[in-house]
Amino acid sequence: MINYPEDLKSISCPVQKTAELIGSKWSILIIRELNQNKFLRFNELSRSLKPISSRTLSLKLKELVEYEIIKKKIVSTSPPHSEYSLTQKGKDLAIVLGAMADWSYKWHNNENKL
Repeated sequence: MINYPEDLKSISCPVQKTAELIGSKWSILIIRELNQNKFLRFNELSRSLKPISSRTLSLKLKELVEYEIIKKKIVSTSPPHSEYSLTQKGKDLAIVLGAMADWSYKWHNNENKL
């Protein structure tokens, strides 16, 4: 079983725990971007998520890695870079986000699905 940070251990409601895990709109949008792509570099994520700040993106990526929703791979090229992708846990969560998009499409008449 995954050893979640202390602040999540006390939450017994699964909906609340999931909301805490994905947290902000940025976390959800990072998961969306990685679900649409096999992997992305930091700068690619930053461009696709404008106007996110580098600091916010960095913090959210660290958090999602800690929760094992995404994984970070350091590629030793010249210069080295990091690539981010979804774990199986993240892919399963992306299905939930897809259901949220379907709900929004149904009830808010969005023209574009996620």
